[in-house]
Amino acid sequence: MTKPPDEPLLSDAAALVSEAVAPRVAPSDPRPLRRAARLPPLNLFRVFDAAARNGNFTTAAEELCVTQSAVSQQIRQLEELLEVRLFRRMPRRVELTREGTALASAVGESMALLVRACERIADPKAPVVLCVNAPPAIASRWLVSRLKRFMQLHPQFKVTLLASNDPVDFDRQDIDVAIRWGHGDWPNARIELLAPDRLFPVCSPALLREGPPLLVPSDIIRHTLLQVVNGSFWGAWFGAAGAGGLAFDETLYFNDAGLMLDAAVQGQGVALASRLLAESDLKAGRLVRPFDLEIETGAGFHVLTSPDFSEKPAVAEFRRWIGFEGRESA
Repeated sequence: MTKPPDEPLLSDAAALVSEAVAPRVAPSDPRPLRRAARLPPLNLFRVFDAAARNGNFTTAAEELCVTQSAVSQQIRQLEELLEVRLFRRMPRRVELTREGTALASAVGESMALLVRACERIADPKAPVVLCVNAPPAIASRWLVSRLKRFMQLHPQFKVTLLASNDPVDFDRQDIDVAIRWGHGDWPNARIELLAPDRLFPVCSPALLREGPPLLVPSDIIRHTLLQVVNGSFWGAWFGAAGAGGLAFDETLYFNDAGLMLDAAVQGQGVALASRLLAESDLKAGRLVRPFDLEIETGAGFHVLTSPDFSEKPAVAEFRRWIGFEGRESA
């Protein structure tokens, strides 16, 4: 789950610290300006900030839940790295030196910037960008028309939709929710069935009017069969219809189910489709079902989320919403 970027805040914080720790050279000094080769560990600045605000190593240690000696050692380490003295040690307190005062100002501003950035990220009322990844066919034919309704129900959530069939890896990809077709065996993901894969023939109304009649299932073989290249269930459908063993005269193959349905809409043949993919075309009358027989493939569209973040508010709400939409369509 992603938020609107806070990079300006974080870069400003780093710039403030870098400017404070960079050696200062008088304008008349002919030597080139030298930047610090390496920024000291950030935790040292956190300890320094606590010591500078409290004016006492013991009080700073109590605030940070560490020992006084740990604070003293880390301040000494920071001084050695910067090659300057940051505090004057008094009997019961410490005072900032001139260099320490300059650094304390920059570190204080930087810490405030970081706190504000963290508050914005953790604020439940802040806009949240949800990244959803789905195959092109289901994205364009089913999901796009519904996303506006989701964002109207949840105006604090903004959705970015990516169309892809690539393998999903939540640890490596900036994806909050993925939709994939299969048998539900994806590793390292929380998997929920969106809709089972019940397939039935669809074709253009013009094909019924102008082509050979479709009175019984076996009549389909007189038309071009449309199917995807990674597997076809035509044989299973004909078997369920009692017309197994037929020879197909002409077949067109597609690498995407959406393209296959586009061809069916254009009257190029008869396709097997699921309700989710064909729903919009059936409602608009671009496709019709010549036969009511459906078969189940044992597969279906599934919603995938990261096991670590599936209960985050935006992800959990999207899971509930899309599950309801899937049930309504099925």
